[in-house]
Amino acid sequence: MTVHTPAPSGTARRSARLGPLVIGLIVGVVLCAGAVIAMRWPAQQTLYTDKQPGTVAYDDDSSHVIALIRDHSLLEDSYRLYAGRDPSLRYGHFVDVDLPGIADKPVQSTQWTPEGVQVRFGTGHELFVPAASFTGGR
Repeated sequence: MTVHTPAPSGTARRSARLGPLVIGLIVGVVLCAGAVIAMRWPAQQTLYTDKQPGTVAYDDDSSHVIALIRDHSLLEDSYRLYAGRDPSLRYGHFVDVDLPGIADKPVQSTQWTPEGVQVRFGTGHELFVPAASFTGGR
């Protein structure tokens, strides 16, 4: 007696080929989503900016800016205070600011004097940045 094994049907062959295709599609979607997320982090946001008033002058004859910058990453947010003459906020004097509640209450006011700039945060904290720290190209 001879036993005949039926040949695999067309449906079985198609599902065998669809498996790797579906897995490849899922991997592709996950990689694309990861790339989009990675391109968006870290992000930088300027929360506050103030320009030196015309009534205050410094020895370097430049116009200066003070700004509060939030650096946002996947793991945490950090805050830096910038003082300098670069309006793009890339080159100057930076001070790390770690104050509870600063995200909800950033800078309340700034006071520019020939000695430097006094920054008052909404949290009630104050920080003084001496002019020598941000003048002369720093």
